[in-house]
Amino acid sequence: MPGESWAPGLADVARHIPLRTRDTRSPGSDVVLGTFTAATTPTDAQAQQAIDDTVAALVADVGPLPAGAALSADIAVAARVAAEWRCAADIEIAWPNRDADLRLYDQLNARAADALVTLRRVMVEAGAGLVEAYPEWALPAAPAWGDTSPGSGADYAMGPAAGPPQQGGPVYG
Repeated sequence: MPGESWAPGLADVARHIPLRTRDTRSPGSDVVLGTFTAATTPTDAQAQQAIDDTVAALVADVGPLPAGAALSADIAVAARVAAEWRCAADIEIAWPNRDADLRLYDQLNARAADALVTLRRVMVEAGAGLVEAYPEWALPAAPAWGDTSPGSGADYAMGPAAGPPQQGGPVYG
């Protein structure tokens, strides 16, 4: 979904994984560029494709975001942040250099999951997005008399078939 007004830019994603913005054309350089370029791993084109894919997956997951004036600032920020974290995690797992990158992925993935929960909450509050596929139903607690009233089944023997009580077995009323 390229072109979404709320979609993060290259620098937005790069701020979560700044070491990915080192200049690879200058060996030994520790200069962090703060965004993806042709001289970083991934390149700016690869990072932009990852952003576009993340935005499309996010929309598929939560449903289309309101457009134009109906798009609140809260939804736009929550969507952008969720896409940033998800994309940063995806980049880390796609281009690992060392084992620590895999541990970093776990942390970024947890942040992405939290951001997605926040986006869903904000969208529910605004009445936007997909309806939850599995609603949570709740009933009030049963009244104290509800389990013992006539006809509830509590006044019937719930044991072995009729006959004399078994030796040491339960005695029903």
